[in-house]
Amino acid sequence: MKTALRPPITARQREVYEWILQRYHERGYGVGIREIGKAFGWASPSAAYCHLTYLEKRGYVTRVPGRANSIIPVGA
Repeated sequence: MKTALRPPITARQREVYEWILQRYHERGYGVGIREIGKAFGWASPSAAYCHLTYLEKRGYVTRVPGRANSIIPVGA
């Protein structure tokens, strides 16, 4: 997937995005905030939430309100 038209993201945000993309392709559904935090060793879900907020604003991921495992990569 090309991301040339999307605003740039940090190296850490890219890691999170690529992890979300990989998990989505492996199992066919999105991930949750706590799952991301656990995968990256963050003690608080707020760290994952902050990364996701930026990724969502820049068009890399989307969230489905009211649904578990609702974070999915855009265009995947």
